[in-house]
Amino acid sequence: MQAITFPPTYDNEAAHRQVKLLMRQGKQLNVRIEDEAWISCQGVTGLRYLLNEGSWQWLLNYLRTGDYEDFGVFPSEIPQFTFEGFQESKVKQLVDEKCNIACIPFLRETQAYVKLRGLFKFGKLFFSIRRTDDFMDYLNKNGL
Repeated sequence: MQAITFPPTYDNEAAHRQVKLLMRQGKQLNVRIEDEAWISCQGVTGLRYLLNEGSWQWLLNYLRTGDYEDFGVFPSEIPQFTFEGFQESKVKQLVDEKCNIACIPFLRETQAYVKLRGLFKFGKLFFSIRRTDDFMDYLNKNGL
């Protein structure tokens, strides 16, 4: 009889330490937001980092100010379910805070997703959000 082996669970603590090391070095981080963050910079490509509310605020604070202090951030406390509309709510929050968010233009407006980019002093955020009439109206109302 053959034993079934399951893959080990993802070690978000190790990913958190790696991201903090990149922050200490003052790297410009490129963060692609999905259900988790995919972080890259010069020399590092596609580091997977699972998000919770505390780690999202920590990451955003670094991109804005360069401060990498992570007191009170618990990367191992990952929600067991993904929130529908996570990206959309975060983009709306950033737009309401008057952050530098811009749409990445396409030659044709037939794409199923709208791509947005947020520029900060210490890096960039990239979002890909399903195009809906409500979301497009929100972007148009805010001049994006």
